[in-house]
Amino acid sequence: MEALAEKHSVYLEDFRQRSPEQQGPDWLEARRQAAIEAFERMGFPTRRWEAWRNIKLDALLQHHYRPAESLGVAPQVLQEAISVAPDAPRLVFIDGVFSPQHSTMDELPEGMTVKPLADALDEADVQQHLAAYADYEQNPFIALNTAFAQQGAYVHVPRGKAVEQEVLFVFACSEAGGERASWPRVLVHAEESAECRLIEWHGGPDGNAYLASPVTEIIAEDNANVRVDRLQREGKDAFHLGAVYAQAGRDARVHVQNFNYGGRVSRVDYYGLLKGTAAEVIINGLYLGDAKRFTDQHTWMTHDCEHGHSSQLFKGILKDKAEAVFDGLLKVEEGAQKTDGFQENRNLLLSPMALAHSNPRLEIYADDVKCSHGSTVGELDKEAIFYLRSRGMDQESAQALLTWAFANEVLSDVKLDSLKTYQQRLLGGFLPGQADFEGLV
Repeated sequence: MEALAEKHSVYLEDFRQRSPEQQGPDWLEARRQAAIEAFERMGFPTRRWEAWRNIKLDALLQHHYRPAESLGVAPQVLQEAISVAPDAPRLVFIDGVFSPQHSTMDELPEGMTVKPLADALDEADVQQHLAAYADYEQNPFIALNTAFAQQGAYVHVPRGKAVEQEVLFVFACSEAGGERASWPRVLVHAEESAECRLIEWHGGPDGNAYLASPVTEIIAEDNANVRVDRLQREGKDAFHLGAVYAQAGRDARVHVQNFNYGGRVSRVDYYGLLKGTAAEVIINGLYLGDAKRFTDQHTWMTHDCEHGHSSQLFKGILKDKAEAVFDGLLKVEEGAQKTDGFQENRNLLLSPMALAHSNPRLEIYADDVKCSHGSTVGELDKEAIFYLRSRGMDQESAQALLTWAFANEVLSDVKLDSLKTYQQRLLGGFLPGQADFEGLV
């Protein structure tokens, strides 16, 4: 315990020794101080914590991560990120620092505000909403992000404005070496009847044991519609510990679509809150694991209104000695009648050494609801493989086609063609024979 206390004490000292340039306005410093105090109380999670009992943080805690000073990014990393949405305006952050030369601010859609968070701290909207939702009292990495985040993105869509063009946010880690941390923060506020579509890409080069710990807060007011596609493509030695918070008002809709394939250890915590009558929150995801990669998805979906609808569908494909966790809670508060909630986790194991933990849960305090949850862990259907081979398909192609069909329930919900092609290409490269799935959807 003393060793673990020493591990988190270095971050407390880092916070105390921040330079004046790293500090913000009084209102922000008050929230940062509250967050670092929460981290001091909690420390880093151990396997004694129920919500963290499967994750492997030993390698992470061997290092002391500090914000990077270099802005050097590998060209291939940036090229991959841009290929997700090559025609979309973008904001690029390298090691958590805004990079104007890689961004296309002049191409941003009219009628919405998109800017680096550091340039928006004087705005009343930011002061009201930033760090007001994602719970740093319960999650140590949200606490560290709240305490240390210097930059990130701010998105504001005014009342009644519908923006159809996607905006891409690239959070890339540099090739400057290991033990570097980035703590990007994203705040999205869509006012009444506003609409927007956003893409987050998180990634970096192989060979560096860096830490990426982003937090995104999404607030959709009454009748607003927000979609966020989130992609995690960290380097194979990196650690990704992120969180997404989504809140929907009356008749509002928030859709968060996730694709996780990267990092040595990755975990994302998803929080959904249905706040107004007939609100809808959808959080879906596909995660891939190979080698000894560990990936963890935790969800907390809370219905606090009548006639709310939520859906969670997470699918995992694992091979080699990869390990994955899905732990999801669907909670219906007292008085949240006529709730319709769905939660499902399915895992496909392509190797006898791969391992999946699945724990979907219901917690219901209302009596007029329709809620379901379930999970499966299994292998490819041998009879289906035999059938495809009897029609002239080789073994690898048959396995690849069935795996694609398994993943497509999630991938088919991706709307942007370039984004869909990107994910299909990654899935194809993940499978034996480098399968080509482009054009199949």
